[in-house]
Amino acid sequence: MTLGEIHCHSTASDGSLSPMDIIRLARSRGLKLVSVTDHNTWRGSTLAVRAAKILGGVVVLPGNEVRTDAGDVLVYCDKPQPDEETPTELESLREWADNNGCILVAAHPFHVGRKSVGPRIRKLAGLFDAIEVWNSRGIPLLNLPAMRLAEKLGIPATSGSDAHVSRELGTSPVILPGEPRGPDEALEWIRRGAVRPTLGLPGPMAIAEAVAWSIARRI
Repeated sequence: MTLGEIHCHSTASDGSLSPMDIIRLARSRGLKLVSVTDHNTWRGSTLAVRAAKILGGVVVLPGNEVRTDAGDVLVYCDKPQPDEETPTELESLREWADNNGCILVAAHPFHVGRKSVGPRIRKLAGLFDAIEVWNSRGIPLLNLPAMRLAEKLGIPATSGSDAHVSRELGTSPVILPGEPRGPDEALEWIRRGAVRPTLGLPGPMAIAEAVAWSIARRI
């Protein structure tokens, strides 16, 4: 089974690990694909691409969790993009993604209090290439509406740990159809629904680490 982590955060936004540390840890856990999806910046992905070239063994899919006017959207491209050129208005982001060969995934769409697209996802579903149906950082039951909606609409489904600390990384990876040869192939797999979500949950130690990091960031 080949696994990929396509939703995690680094020190480029609010994560505790550097992009280099994420790639190093991903290699040690057998992950073959990683997307560092920092909030509103491609910097984490840029550094992760450099780290993967040094360390090897992991394909990096450049990503960004963009806070749009409709809610959080995971954007994946074959290479990091300029931050200042990435729209935050959803319909403009859709057009931009099409022009740049990128894809859009609705992040944790039904998770209350997390700047999610929410119930509007039913009307906006046509703007997304896939739906993140399982986010292991959220309340498990709040993933179920996303799972049902993706199945009803026939939209590709993904999962992610939304990791901000080391013990969360790889908690809920996607299952890949093989080892990706590069980000282009990974993009195409997500676009055509060739990846499958997993339904993992963080253990007590991961939760404790995440809580401690959240407190430390606010002190």
